[in-house]
Amino acid sequence: MLRKARLPLAKINHDVYKLACDSRVCVENTVFVAIDGNHVNANQFIEDAISKGAKTIVTERIQEVTHPNINYIYVDNIRKTLALLAKAFYNNVSKKLKMIGIIGTNGKTTTSTIGYSFFNSIGKKSMLIGTNGVFFKDYEAKLENTTPDILTIYQYLSLAKRKKITTVFMEISSISVDQYRVYGIDYDCLIFTNFSQDHLDYHKTMDRYLYCKLIPFIKLSRFAYAIVNTDDEASKSFTKYTDAHIVSFGVEKPADILGTIHSSLESGISFYTKDMLFKTKLIGEFNVMNCLSILALCSVFHIPFSKFQEFISNFQPVDGRMNVIRYEDKQIWIDYAHTFMATKKVIEEASRLCRGKLHVIIGCGGNREKEKRFMIGSYLNSLDARIILTTDNPRFEDPLDIISDIQSGIEKRVEVIPNRKEAILKGLEGLSKKDYLLVLGKGCEKYMDIRGVKYPYSDLEVINEWIRSH
Repeated sequence: MLRKARLPLAKINHDVYKLACDSRVCVENTVFVAIDGNHVNANQFIEDAISKGAKTIVTERIQEVTHPNINYIYVDNIRKTLALLAKAFYNNVSKKLKMIGIIGTNGKTTTSTIGYSFFNSIGKKSMLIGTNGVFFKDYEAKLENTTPDILTIYQYLSLAKRKKITTVFMEISSISVDQYRVYGIDYDCLIFTNFSQDHLDYHKTMDRYLYCKLIPFIKLSRFAYAIVNTDDEASKSFTKYTDAHIVSFGVEKPADILGTIHSSLESGISFYTKDMLFKTKLIGEFNVMNCLSILALCSVFHIPFSKFQEFISNFQPVDGRMNVIRYEDKQIWIDYAHTFMATKKVIEEASRLCRGKLHVIIGCGGNREKEKRFMIGSYLNSLDARIILTTDNPRFEDPLDIISDIQSGIEKRVEVIPNRKEAILKGLEGLSKKDYLLVLGKGCEKYMDIRGVKYPYSDLEVINEWIRSH
């Protein structure tokens, strides 16, 4: 395993029973990889790992105190090393599955969920790894991140192989690429949805952000496929820097899978492509792009478009993405939109369809890029709508400071209700017939992240409880 991971051979031979980066799960004959956490030095857990049976320690730091009969292997890039070790330990299992990755600022969850559900519906046993969790038949588990750590990924890929699952859909975040959480995974196909500003608190520049999204495409083999959205200007970079076969989709610019919007109503969108009409229950014209990307995938896997046509006509919206609750001729939309572009598109779609007054409840997450707060505020300032600013996962920031940052872009009067539940109740009580209430930012999340603690909370539960009591 060490040789396959390009590491020096161990001085002391031992069977490798487990690979771990958490000392708490170490057992006899574990290889422990000491990776720092966000606020934790992994070195402090090496002794604990050894006491539980770890025989090899992989670290970036020279150890002042060492133990006989323990291997100490020093490396320059600990995360890359873990990825190489995992690939070897799990026998390069991704090569034995059809791996489909979805990359982009917005649309990853909807696109991957549609693809996963569709493939299962036509007998192609699939697994989904993404923002909403891990899913396969009769199984569901939550995840902390859009793309989990690489050991978790390999554990699920190995499980997929044992369960005779053939295809894995995986959301790939830019941060996971930068942290080598998908390094070495062999993808058969990557889908690029779109690119706009996000995660600048982490990447610092748009160029760096784009580069992290490009890396998996750069590493695709010439036998793989790159499915790209030609309507997005960034697609030029994705097609330029990949050796893979390119399949394009779009609405406005020439593409292999070219769509034309037929209708966009409260009941759903419909569109044409390849002389076929596709009717859906999805709301929002941007969902046409998500569907077109899966049709591009159909062309890669030689699946008749008619099968997707039948499937998508009955497909229900993804949890937390454009979920609509109709109540006494009023509509309540719940959506995960938290980037500037996603927020703008959801509000534009609601503004176009709404026949009454538009109400918007929104906040911004703490310890994330501050630039978008002013951008969102400036956009809200231009709307003919009732605006309620509230809290959205403040993390380690003061919610009032976040709200103040949003307000810095607003010149008109808005309501400020920091308690999110109270904000939603106030919004609901102010609705009249034909009005729309948009509850944005958290989607189907079941917690509020405050100072490192995830307290139970759900926008949907607040809304349903209010409806039941009325």
